[in-house]
Amino acid sequence: MDNIMRLPLGALASNCYIIPAENNQAVVIDPASSAEVTAALDTEDMTLGGIIITHGHFDHFAGAAALKALTNAPIYAPDLDAEMLQSAEKSWAWFMRGTEFAPVYPDHLFSDGEEFSVCGVDFRVMGAPGHTAGSCLLFCERLNVIFTGDVLFQNSIGRTDGFSGSDRMMAQSLRKIAEIDGNYQILCGHGDTSTLDYEKKYNPYLG
Repeated sequence: MDNIMRLPLGALASNCYIIPAENNQAVVIDPASSAEVTAALDTEDMTLGGIIITHGHFDHFAGAAALKALTNAPIYAPDLDAEMLQSAEKSWAWFMRGTEFAPVYPDHLFSDGEEFSVCGVDFRVMGAPGHTAGSCLLFCERLNVIFTGDVLFQNSIGRTDGFSGSDRMMAQSLRKIAEIDGNYQILCGHGDTSTLDYEKKYNPYLG
């Protein structure tokens, strides 16, 4: 279960992550498109067992509806961003030019402090609003990783000027992140991976 795949997808090169799970299944996080995800799963001889969306911007869920239609895999998403998943305007779908907007209706909604398991992969949710109201960090303790969506990037953070974004909430979230113990690997929504220790030392927004 340790070989997490990273696929930069779509017009904004949004990072989609594929986590090998039990029984040759996979958990997919933030599928910006469906074709590349399906091809990767076929290459690795895996079936899609679950889809997780970190927040309600279209460049992170553009392929979710198609994958659901193909596989009937359940979709997990943050409760506070649920309305964004059905709105082209609120989800900034115009960023994905040439991609038809397909609304997503999650099977499971999660919130701050919740723990849930998908195909034997356990996740813990830490709410981190600011980029959007439902933005969060997804901890996977077994793999020592945090999926940060667009909250935290290498040496940077997500913008706060979209629907439900908030500078004040982002500042509060960053203070919480700076207090996290342990040197987790940081798997961001865009750009290169990092580590929590590195970001605490070099990210100007965590200083």
